[in-house]
Amino acid sequence: MRMLKLSPLAIAVALVSVTSHASDFSCEEQTLTPIYSVQGDGSSSPLIPDGEYISPDAYFVKGVVTKSMSSLYKGFFIQDAAGDDNEETSDGIFVYTGSAPSADIQPGMEVCVEAKVKEHYGMTQLVAQKDKVEVGHEVSPIIATNITVRDGETLVEAMERYEGMLVRLAPDSNLQITRNFGFDYGSYRNNMLLSHEAPLIKPTQLYVAGSEDATALAKQNAENKLYIDTDEKTPNGVIPYFPGLDAEQGYIRVGDQLVNLEGIIGFSYGQYRLIPTNNIEPADFIHQNDRTAAPVEYIGGNIKVASFNVLNLFTSASEVGGDLNATCSDQADADAAKGCNRGAKTLSEFSLQRTKIVNALKAMDADILGIMEMENNGFGANSAIANLVTELNLQFNDSADHYAYIEIADEDKNQGKYLGSDAIMVALIYRPAKVTPADDAQVIRMPEQHITGNNPDGEAKQLDKYQRDSLMQTFKIVGTKKKKETLSVVVNHLKSKGSGCYEDWINGEYEDDPADLQGHCNAFRVSGAMTLSQELKKVKGDLLVMGDMNAYGMEDPVRVLTDYKPKKAERKIMSASGTSIAGQPLHATGIEAGKGLGLINLASEWHGDDSYSYSYGGELGSLDHALANKSLKKKVVGIEDWHINSVENSLFEYSGKYSGSLAKSEGPYSASDHDPVIISLKYKMKKLGFTLKIQNKSRQPVYPVFNTWYWDSTKPWMMNGDKRTYTEKDRFLKHVGIKAGDAVDLSILAYGVYDVPCTFTPLVLEGKLKAVYNGNSCRIQ
Repeated sequence: MRMLKLSPLAIAVALVSVTSHASDFSCEEQTLTPIYSVQGDGSSSPLIPDGEYISPDAYFVKGVVTKSMSSLYKGFFIQDAAGDDNEETSDGIFVYTGSAPSADIQPGMEVCVEAKVKEHYGMTQLVAQKDKVEVGHEVSPIIATNITVRDGETLVEAMERYEGMLVRLAPDSNLQITRNFGFDYGSYRNNMLLSHEAPLIKPTQLYVAGSEDATALAKQNAENKLYIDTDEKTPNGVIPYFPGLDAEQGYIRVGDQLVNLEGIIGFSYGQYRLIPTNNIEPADFIHQNDRTAAPVEYIGGNIKVASFNVLNLFTSASEVGGDLNATCSDQADADAAKGCNRGAKTLSEFSLQRTKIVNALKAMDADILGIMEMENNGFGANSAIANLVTELNLQFNDSADHYAYIEIADEDKNQGKYLGSDAIMVALIYRPAKVTPADDAQVIRMPEQHITGNNPDGEAKQLDKYQRDSLMQTFKIVGTKKKKETLSVVVNHLKSKGSGCYEDWINGEYEDDPADLQGHCNAFRVSGAMTLSQELKKVKGDLLVMGDMNAYGMEDPVRVLTDYKPKKAERKIMSASGTSIAGQPLHATGIEAGKGLGLINLASEWHGDDSYSYSYGGELGSLDHALANKSLKKKVVGIEDWHINSVENSLFEYSGKYSGSLAKSEGPYSASDHDPVIISLKYKMKKLGFTLKIQNKSRQPVYPVFNTWYWDSTKPWMMNGDKRTYTEKDRFLKHVGIKAGDAVDLSILAYGVYDVPCTFTPLVLEGKLKAVYNGNSCRIQ
C-alpha cells in the first residue's frame, strides 16, 4: 500500500541520533529486514516454517513507533516509514516486550529491534528482549492509511492487510456500528463492534435454522467484524476516545457510520481490534437511521395495539414501596443486591425508569398494550401494574385517553395474588373509551420441564425448567359497525435463551451455543408455541399473538405459530421432553410439531428483512413479534418496530450500576433493551352523529358555549322557554372544528356575564343529549 516517505535528510538525522538501551546492542551495520517482508502477503509470516509458530532466526527490524501499550498488548507497534507500495502486505507490526515499554518508546520515535518472528494466536509479532531495542530521536510521524474493503473481500481479509498498521476510518471505508459500546464477554471488557456496509443480522431471523443459508450467513457475519477497543479497561460510563458521549446529543446508534477515527489494527481473543490513537466528536457518528420523537402515524388507522418489554419494571424495593412479588421471601430479599427484585433498587432509579417508559408509552399512544417483564406482585393499589397505569394516566388531561389494566380472575391467581410463579409476568392495559373486555381474561398455562438426563460424558443432571404463562383478553371495539366483532390479544414471554434445558444438556451444549443457532431451550419454547397453537385454534374473530417470543423470525417457535409445513421440512421441529402443564403430563419425550397455526408475521409481511426489535452479540433480529390471523391482517394499515432501544446504548438505561457518573436522559431512548412493536388497525366504525337539545327554563337570556366559543350570528340569544338543537351538521360547530365524537366543555352564558357549566367533565358529542338551564345550574339529562 502507498505510504508517505521520509526525506533522505530525515532518515539521516534518525540514523545518527540512535541511542541504545544497552551498550553492546546496535542495529548499525546490520542487515535490516523490512516490516512488510516480515508480514508477507499471507495470513502468517513467510519467515516462520510451516507447522511452527516462531522463526528459528532473529531479524533486525526498524520502524517508527505508532502506539505504546501495556495491557491489552504488552509492547509497542512500529511501522515502516516508506512502505513497499504493495497493498497485500502490511507495513506495521507489533513488538512484544512482555511488559510496559520504557518511557522513551513513544509514538514518533524511530526504533530498531532484534527479534524472532512469532504467530501469537493469529497475530504476527516480533518478540524482542529489552536489551535488544535501540531507540532514536523523534522523526516525522506516520500518516494513517484509510481503510478500504475491496469488492469480494471480507472485512477480516481486509484487516489482515492492515495488521499492525496505523489506519483511519474514512467515509469510503463504510464501517458501521453493529454493536453499541458495552460489555464484550470475549475479551471481558467494554468495547464496540463495527461491520462493513450494514449491521449484522441474526442468521435465523432470515433463514430456517440448520439451513445452508443460515450457516452461510453465520460464516459471513463472523468474517465481517472489527472491534473498537482500548489498551486499558475503561472506567464505567466512559468511552476514552469519545469524550462527547451524551444521552441527548452525543449518542451512538447501531447503524451509524463511523468516520475520522484513527488507530492501530491488532488481533486478540480471536478478533481484529482497532486501538484508537485520537479522539472523535459526535459529528463523526453519521446517523443513518436517526431517532424519531414518536412512531409513524399510519393514515386511516383507528385502533392501535402495541407490545413492550419494559426491562424489569419492579416496585418492590423499600424506597419504592410496592408489594412483594411471587418469589420474594421478605422485604430484605427484595432489597438485597441479588434478591427477588430484578429491577431498580432505589427510588431515583425507579423514577427514571418509569419516566422513560411512560414517555415512550405516551408517544406510542396505543389503545391496547401488552407488556412483558412487569413485576409479578399482584393487581392491588401497590402493584407494579397499578403504579404504571396511574403514572401514565397523569400524562393525559382527557379522561377518554386514560388506561385501565386487566386483572385475571381470582381462580386463576397463584396464592390468590399472582399470575404464575415467576418474579415477572405479562400484563395488558387498554383504553376503556376505545375497547372494552368482552369477558374475563384467559390465562394460558405454559409447559414446565422436569426430567433427568445424561450428557455425552455420562454426567447426570436433574432439569427443572419453567415458562411464564400467557395472557389472552378478548375485546369489543367501541363504535364498530359489527356488534359481534372482537379482537383477541394474546401476550407472551416464552423461555429465554440464556440458560440450558434438557435437550441442551444431553446434546453437550449446556454451556455452549447450540449448533443450530437458536440458543438454549429451543425445544422447550417449541412446547410453549405448540401449547399456544392448540389453545388458539378455538378463538373466534380477529386474533393477535404478540410479545417477546425469545425466538427470531425464522426459528422453530415462530414457525409453529405461522407457516411450518412438516411434510416439506428438511429438518423436523421437535418439542421438549419431560413436559407437563399444571401437573398434568404433556410429552414424556419430544414429539414432532404439526402444521403451523397459519398466523401471519406482520413485521415480516410489511418490512421483510428490515424488521428487528433486539440486538445481541452485534446481530439484529426480532424477538418481539406481532402474529395475526387472516381476518385481522386485512385490517392492518401499518406496523412499526419503533427503534428506541435495540440500537441505543445501554449505558443510558435507568441503572447506574455500570454507567458511573454518566448523565442520563428522561427521554424514551434506552427505556428498555427491546423495541416496542406498534400495530395500526382500521375497523369499520359506525358513522358518529349526535342530537344536542338545549332548553332555557330561566327568566334571563342565555347563549350556549362550546369550548369557550359562543357567538353565532345566525342564532339569537335564547329567551325563557326557548329550545335549540345542534347536530353534527351545524355550520357553527363545523366552523370552530367541533365534530361528532369530540369531547367538549359545554356551558351556558347567562346575562352575557355568568358562564355556568353544564357538566364538570367534557361532554362527548354522540347519541341523543339534552342540556337544561334552570336559572341556577345547567345539567345534562
